[in-house]
Amino acid sequence: MMTVAPPSRSTGSIRLLLVEDHAQVAMALDAAFEVVSDIELVARARGVEEAVAATGEHRPDVVLLDRRLPDGDGIEAIARLRERSPDSRVLVFTGGADRSVIDRVAAAGGAGLLLKAGLLDDLLDTIRRVAAGEDSFDVDLPGRPARR
Repeated sequence: MMTVAPPSRSTGSIRLLLVEDHAQVAMALDAAFEVVSDIELVARARGVEEAVAATGEHRPDVVLLDRRLPDGDGIEAIARLRERSPDSRVLVFTGGADRSVIDRVAAAGGAGLLLKAGLLDDLLDTIRRVAAGEDSFDVDLPGRPARR
């Protein structure tokens, strides 16, 4: 796990934990978040166990969680992440999803799901909305707001 910045709630920015095992994706997101003034990348983890530890240590506002990790399924980790930091909201970030995946994220207590194929602006907007308390799924779900 690489700590990017010390925990600090005084900045007023959204505190984000990135959980991504693909180095190139993680490096690209690191670079993107460096130029975003209202999102602070507090830590990065490469797997479920690192994510659970980092969530407890940093208490992020949002956990951006890859679905497929080397040591487990990100969706199955949502409950453990929320146990460590009940106020943290979990946004699953995945390459593909169908209705059953979306239902699993919602049932596990996830705040949303976003496909990796989207635009950076959509990712940033979704992180901001999830941090503000909205649920945000990349596709329409009956009874749930769709991603705008």
